[in-house]
Amino acid sequence: MRKFLIIAVLLILIAFAVYLLTGEREAPMFSTVRVTRQEIRMTVSTNGIIEPIERSEVYAPIDGRVARIHVQDGAEITAGQLLVELESEQIRAALAEADSALLDNAELLDAMRQEKAVTFGPPKDEIAAIDAAIDEAALQLEEIEKEIKIEESLFARGAVARAAVDALRKQRDQLRQRLDSQARRKQELVNRYSFEEKQWEKDKVNELFEQARFLEQQRLLETVASPGSGRVYSLEVNPGAYVTKGQLLVKINQPGRVRLRAYVEEPDLGRVEKGQPVEITWNGLPERKWTGVVERPAEQVVSMDNRTVGYVICSIEGSPEELIPNLNVFVEITTMHKPDAIVVPRGAVFSPDGKRSVRIFDGKTAITKQVVSGVVTTEEIEILEGLREGDEVILNPLDSKN
Repeated sequence: MRKFLIIAVLLILIAFAVYLLTGEREAPMFSTVRVTRQEIRMTVSTNGIIEPIERSEVYAPIDGRVARIHVQDGAEITAGQLLVELESEQIRAALAEADSALLDNAELLDAMRQEKAVTFGPPKDEIAAIDAAIDEAALQLEEIEKEIKIEESLFARGAVARAAVDALRKQRDQLRQRLDSQARRKQELVNRYSFEEKQWEKDKVNELFEQARFLEQQRLLETVASPGSGRVYSLEVNPGAYVTKGQLLVKINQPGRVRLRAYVEEPDLGRVEKGQPVEITWNGLPERKWTGVVERPAEQVVSMDNRTVGYVICSIEGSPEELIPNLNVFVEITTMHKPDAIVVPRGAVFSPDGKRSVRIFDGKTAITKQVVSGVVTTEEIEILEGLREGDEVILNPLDSKN
């Protein structure tokens, strides 16, 4: 009996020793992850607007009322096609007045041809009429000088044709000539009626003809035609509306000839460079994606809807006619791309003493090792030196108990 008891005690001791040597240890109190090779990208996500590359904007050449509109939004048009008809009561009234003045002066000229030379100077009322004409010409000259400044400003912005500016300059020169002629005429009348005075009357009639011709040309500006072919993408006026010279009437673009204006937040502008790839999506066609590249990084920042952004101009590959001007789209600019980088989660890297490190777990123990990092994204960090693919690193090492 005693012998069996001794054997039982020995067996218990041996089992306990085996348990101490080979029994399971408590599982480590941390999580690990394998170091992998994978693609890593840094992007800037924002919104933007589609705009035409070559845009034609048609402006009102005169003040007037919109009488008729001959096109609709989306219409395909050709160069010279009639777009809008205007009616200017001011020009039509001035033309009628010029025609009447021309008729009156032509009758005066016919009467003068039948008169004998005046020997006792002109009547006072005739001198008064000339003085009034001089004052009127001076006032008209002052007004046309103001109009020329306005037209030159519009021409600098491409809102009016050079012909309109040249026509006003010509009218100004004619007014100056008229003013000089009136002054000479007054002097000649004070002395006597002469052949030169009669010739002046003829010149005056010719001048009135020129003025009437100019006003007729102005009346022709009531018909507004397309400067080129394309598609109407925005009508800015309605029939019956009153417009002023230089006011925008119609916007025309070439279908498919569009680009992207991306609104990039100020903190992200430093990462955007020319040539970076761009991906565009639109809620109207959620299954489609369009690609392009950065053509021109932002040159300044502006305030827009409580945001501070820079305008980044991007090209769009192909000729996507479905992307029409003024569409709001989503934009993703890839600022960094490495297809085969060694990466770990950001939670695996910590910085004791300001040096980036990881803790490597070999299955039994964990050791701290310094690493050299590269690209950092919101979730991952590229490791340039210090780790190999397949290494096992501890997540959140500063929070672990082992």
